[in-house]
Amino acid sequence: MTTLRRNLSRVSSASVFSRGRYRPVVVVLEPPGTLLGLRLKGERKTYHLPLAWCYTEAVRRTVAAEKAANRKARKERRP
Repeated sequence: MTTLRRNLSRVSSASVFSRGRYRPVVVVLEPPGTLLGLRLKGERKTYHLPLAWCYTEAVRRTVAAEKAANRKARKERRP
């Protein structure tokens, strides 16, 4: 894998209603590769998140959803 040397921007398929219309979300990876920037297309303000936090939060949410599904399945099996 190559290292990130410049900002890498992509327009996502997600959109958010802002200022009277739906605007696509722009995702920006910023060097040294530890920050994820999110902004709305046509806006200047970028909101940053650490990539480590994004990964940890994704894992937490996945584990919580799996636990909830398992609890629900166990509860349905009980008479």
